[in-house]
Amino acid sequence: MLLEIEAVAGSALEGSTLSRETASPQSVPSESSSTRATPSSSSVAIPELTFFIVAAFRRHPHINNVLTHISGGSWSRIEEALQVIVDPDTSGCDLSPLARNIIDLICADRGVTGRIVKPYYRQLLVGALGETIARRLITHVTYLFIESEAVACQIAPPSPAIAATSSSRGVDG
Repeated sequence: MLLEIEAVAGSALEGSTLSRETASPQSVPSESSSTRATPSSSSVAIPELTFFIVAAFRRHPHINNVLTHISGGSWSRIEEALQVIVDPDTSGCDLSPLARNIIDLICADRGVTGRIVKPYYRQLLVGALGETIARRLITHVTYLFIESEAVACQIAPPSPAIAATSSSRGVDG
């Protein structure tokens, strides 16, 4: 199953979603490679892209510590969550709690870790996939973030003040 994230005219950046039919990434270059592959040079499967991202996250001391903590020390869970995240067919309802946490770190500028992970992740993708393709993947992940935030707002429990008032009235109201 190949993740193909290639040049879809400008429409992918203007709100349409990514799909396997509308994409084609480059091969992932090594860190020592100073040249970028062209968007049509080759394609990379989701597991290879995920492995590349996981390896980069593990190399970064702060990101490594945070992801180890939120995953309960299971990097295989992180890799599984990232596979779901980078899959262009994923929607917000397909995300596990761990995947939502990772997306929050990647997309939101919350706290120290969010301000570290977001630019690191984006630079990583641009270096590996090229600017155009990376932007499409970043757009997809940002869409997942917005969608999961909207779902979280819809299913939030009632505020404690409302629950306390309604329970103090009793059955007769």
